[in-house]
Amino acid sequence: MTYILSSPGAGKTTLLRLFSPSVLRRVTAKNTNLIYRKLTKLNVKDKEEHILKCGVYLQMGRDYEFLEDDELFGRREQRRYFLSLLNARIVLATLKSCMTLAGIKYTALQKLIYKPDEPIKQFGEIKESYTGKDLLNWATRQERKICEFLDNFVVPKDGIDGNDELFALEAMNAKWFSFEDKPLCSEFIFQIDDAHKLTDRQKRIIHSEVAERRTHSTLWIAERLEALSAEEILDDNNKLGRDYQVIKLENLSQSLFNKMAKGIASMRSKVSYEGIDLLTCLSETSTENYNAVYNEASKKYFAQLKSLKNYANFEACATEISNEGPYERAMHSKAMLIYAARENKSPTFFSYSYQEMINILSKDFNDYAEELMPGEINKLPQYYGAQTLIDLASGNIEQFLSVASKMYELLLSKKIMDPSHYDLSPEDQDMIVSNYCKEHLNGIKQLNHGNKIYKFLTSLIDFCREQTFSMTYSYRTVSGFAVKEENSLFSVKDGFWFQKAENNDLANILKDCLANNLLCKVPRTQGKKDQNWTVFYLNEWLCAYAHLPLRRGGWRKLSLSRLNQWVNNIK
Repeated sequence: MTYILSSPGAGKTTLLRLFSPSVLRRVTAKNTNLIYRKLTKLNVKDKEEHILKCGVYLQMGRDYEFLEDDELFGRREQRRYFLSLLNARIVLATLKSCMTLAGIKYTALQKLIYKPDEPIKQFGEIKESYTGKDLLNWATRQERKICEFLDNFVVPKDGIDGNDELFALEAMNAKWFSFEDKPLCSEFIFQIDDAHKLTDRQKRIIHSEVAERRTHSTLWIAERLEALSAEEILDDNNKLGRDYQVIKLENLSQSLFNKMAKGIASMRSKVSYEGIDLLTCLSETSTENYNAVYNEASKKYFAQLKSLKNYANFEACATEISNEGPYERAMHSKAMLIYAARENKSPTFFSYSYQEMINILSKDFNDYAEELMPGEINKLPQYYGAQTLIDLASGNIEQFLSVASKMYELLLSKKIMDPSHYDLSPEDQDMIVSNYCKEHLNGIKQLNHGNKIYKFLTSLIDFCREQTFSMTYSYRTVSGFAVKEENSLFSVKDGFWFQKAENNDLANILKDCLANNLLCKVPRTQGKKDQNWTVFYLNEWLCAYAHLPLRRGGWRKLSLSRLNQWVNNIK
């Protein structure tokens, strides 16, 4: 049993549908070579392109909630009718997959043969074999009785058949199905999508049935993180020894997401009538003249450097740098400030010649200065280029497409105006990203507890900007935090901080932020005896809103007292 978790738009349903028989039939070595090779490696298809494993897709709806009406049913009936409806729909979903594999319509289900190795008493009459039509009749009868009662509260004359167990997962064995004396496939992958629409009790019933029966079937359960409790999200969901595994889509490797995003952009470009390849049209070279901006910045940096002029060779270095071009002058003077802040106790500071100093700065400090200047000056384009567009998505495909679509619209209008020359300048891209970030930050207020989430995140953004652009420059970028008390003796003795009542509001805010992909939880090791810390990083589009570099590195330990003040909007 595998749980697939993510915020909305990360691709849960798309992943499940990849294993549907209709999609698998279209994946061949000729037209989708990369996907085909991956699927053969997973034994989903063989080298002759036969389907070995395929999905049985079942989407949950809100109608299951009605089965937990205490005025209509007792607890035992609720369980039995839920399992009955779920079993019936699993059988129907299996028949749908079988029809696609066989290439037939429901009118030919009589030719689909189901021959179980053991009697299935739930199907009523015990037979050596059943047709697909027999299974269809049984499943539709079960479903109709329950749904009609929920619609009109009238119990059918022949009653409602309940089930005591989730038998369909094992009963729908792929090897027991055949069409025209030929097997259809070797294994079914049962898929429950939108499981967050089930009640907590119904999810526990599914889990206990699968875990206790030790079924050999493969079951994937996809649901949104919002359905989990604060403790489930903040704790480690993949502890050793559990009888299930958890996959969080947004925690997949960045390289894997890069390939996926580029593949989606490329395929969409191929089907575009306009013939626009978005990623190749995102220019990284500006035609604007920012010399005045760089001159203004370098004056500011030189004013700050004057406090260091008692060092030997300061005047010589400063004179040489002042003779450089506007961009180099601003970058090198900023890099000297960073170097000075980090090395201010060293007696050798500025004992170097100009060329020696430039060589030292080129190792690391120039890159750091280049990262900081756009956010600090606030007059330069900061977020542009294909890789930046992908990085801004924070592992969420819907987020990637939201920004990409706005860029595509502007690109299309530019092509209409001048078909011979069109691209998006760094300024165009930065403007789109800026507008997107402002719009989505305000949209947070529409979420459950949205105003509290908004105030917490804006406090965190202010803190990260203050730390990143401070004159100490102790970190390249600060875009996250860990709870200071996480590794305290008090915490270890009395339980995790998020299990304490006084931190309930904070735990729920962090849960909502993680569930909606506003924060990202990353394990880090630091401190005495390599202590493990859970670091909460800003989503990349929130970094863009704050004009922070898109880098997950620097973080600070913050006390529960301070974090709770942010939650309660106490400055």
